[in-house]
Amino acid sequence: MKRLFLLFSLCLAPAYAQQVYKVVNQDGSVTYTDKPLPGAQPVQLGPLNQVAMPTPQITPRVTRQTSPATPKPQLEVLSPADEATVRNNSGNMQIAVKVTHPDTDGRYHLYMDGALLKEQSTPVFQVEGINRGAHTFYIEHTDNKGKTLASTTPRTFYLHQASRLINP
Repeated sequence: MKRLFLLFSLCLAPAYAQQVYKVVNQDGSVTYTDKPLPGAQPVQLGPLNQVAMPTPQITPRVTRQTSPATPKPQLEVLSPADEATVRNNSGNMQIAVKVTHPDTDGRYHLYMDGALLKEQSTPVFQVEGINRGAHTFYIEHTDNKGKTLASTTPRTFYLHQASRLINP
């Protein structure tokens, strides 16, 4: 392996040490070549063209003192519990949310079964006329510009209504 490397390096050495020749043709054009042609003159190349890069000046990063960020409100559903069965023959119920950091103004939006059901300024919703069966809801708290500040995770509850066919 060492012999192969030595042979390879000896073959490359003449390629770097070759002479460059300048030939002026009859029409006045100039050709540069590495082969000595009739009328060619050797060209002396100057030192390599190098540019020294200046050392970059590192300036320390200045950090600004910022006021502590106001905590974002968080919502926690108080009722109904997840996967709870609500028994009400008229289909009325209350959905309540606990708000931490309630000092932010805004609106509360109740979404039930994928559609906006109610919008109000308090986190307790009185809902009427819900049909029996499974329902999924979540509540969003938005600021006055419509930006969502907090949201609950979707919850499912089951509304149970006694059948009118039983005990007429």
